[in-house]
Amino acid sequence: MASRQRGKLSSWKDDRGFGFIKPDDGSQDVFLHISALERLSRRPKVNDMILYERATESNGKVRAAKVSIQGVSPRSLTTKTAGSRYRKRSSDQVKNLLSAVSGIGALVAVLLSVLLSIEADWFHDKLAPFVNANIANSNCTVKGNISMNTGRKLYHLPGMEDYETTVIDSQKRERWFCTESEAIAGGWQKAPH
Repeated sequence: MASRQRGKLSSWKDDRGFGFIKPDDGSQDVFLHISALERLSRRPKVNDMILYERATESNGKVRAAKVSIQGVSPRSLTTKTAGSRYRKRSSDQVKNLLSAVSGIGALVAVLLSVLLSIEADWFHDKLAPFVNANIANSNCTVKGNISMNTGRKLYHLPGMEDYETTVIDSQKRERWFCTESEAIAGGWQKAPH
């Protein structure tokens, strides 16, 4: 069993659902995504004391897992909040919910369960043109595109060799970032110079 770590939330982008934890042990900041939070009664805030386990991804990046906010109690049901992905309910929770309602209530519960289990990628595909248009208009200048040759997710900074000719196509799941660290946190790599 991994040991629980503790640190202070040093940055948080609530609209994006991610931030960084400054560990108490002084080690490198740890990436935190909203999906790693245990069911809580409120969203995280900068300077919250965070309890977490370190998880290392296949690419070697460290992220926080099994996260809770010190002093914040859990909530009874998992729900969607702004900027976060829907969390899937366990099959036992869905069965209990369905058995508690009847008639129209059961139909509504089934529809809600289906909607809650749909991956956020579907929403991204349908809403990306509108979201990316807004982001581009809000002075975000880091371009995240997908290489046609390799399929790699690459980001381009203003002034880089291919920056001016790089076109962002939201239908191909390409996007704009406001900072380089945001692109890195999203799993994008810096384009070769």
